[in-house]
Amino acid sequence: MRTRKPLIGEGFGKLTWGISAEEAGKAYPDLNFSGYEIENSKQEPIKIYNRNAVPEKFDGVLFDSFEYGFKGGRFYKIRASLQSKIGPRTLVTRAETSWNQLAEYLVRKYGAPKEHSTRYVTEYLAVVKEMHWEIGGVFIHLNYRGPERADEDQLIFEMGK
Repeated sequence: MRTRKPLIGEGFGKLTWGISAEEAGKAYPDLNFSGYEIENSKQEPIKIYNRNAVPEKFDGVLFDSFEYGFKGGRFYKIRASLQSKIGPRTLVTRAETSWNQLAEYLVRKYGAPKEHSTRYVTEYLAVVKEMHWEIGGVFIHLNYRGPERADEDQLIFEMGK
């Protein structure tokens, strides 16, 4: 546990990569186990923890939730998500605006992404936007998912080592 925020290669928030769930609980007393995520059926599932605290910001973007992933009992990744509603008068949603803000910030800070794609349903409506970076052994994924059948879109930010 550190008193300063770690650099990208070191961790996220108050947690350094590789810290145990027990040590993470000391840094964030409201950190609670919420379930498992299977990335590879041949490996132990990732344990997912959530915090009860109010939503947090990353580069000025207010996310609805943060999930902390622990692989082999060690802090491995963070996933933040934001959902917004689409209504009859909505031109640009909070999730899409936040995608633009975070994408610009990450490109400014880390350079062009290793991978970048945008897939469209129609000529004007973007359904999926993705950007991926790899910096100093750390991955960063930024995903925007537009509405498919519901009236919600979603922004997901993931970082891990």
